[in-house]
Amino acid sequence: WERWRVIKRLMGLEPDSYEKNSPKDGVVDRIQIAHYPPTIGYLAPHTDPYRHQRLFLSAYMSKRCIDYHSGGFYVVGNDNQIQFAEDEIEVGDIGIGYATVVHGVKACDGEAEWTSGNGRWFLGLYSNVSDEVKDRHTGQEVKL
Repeated sequence: WERWRVIKRLMGLEPDSYEKNSPKDGVVDRIQIAHYPPTIGYLAPHTDPYRHQRLFLSAYMSKRCIDYHSGGFYVVGNDNQIQFAEDEIEVGDIGIGYATVVHGVKACDGEAEWTSGNGRWFLGLYSNVSDEVKDRHTGQEVKL
């Protein structure tokens, strides 16, 4: 929690904001471990909800050229060019970016067979509005 509290302070929040909330309170802290299996695991280009979390935080749990060989996390530049970041990422690194930056995950290893544990893994920390809130603010998918 200490690293997450530092990020919250960078976002202008109290370090312990939302920690004790439940979905009925609206905004909740969420820890997500995501697995992107080969060929089927991807995330379309999008922006994240920014009203309650101005930065995204990801901890990387796998490594390109070891756990998978192609695809992975990218950001989209002003010219709509995809910029891959995976070659610069080591297991245990933490990625931080503005929620409004268009980003996504390209499917790993286009024709690889899915076996236990292979593919791309990451841990994300979020403060999102729960489904309990009507007309909640969400991120937006972006067409390239």
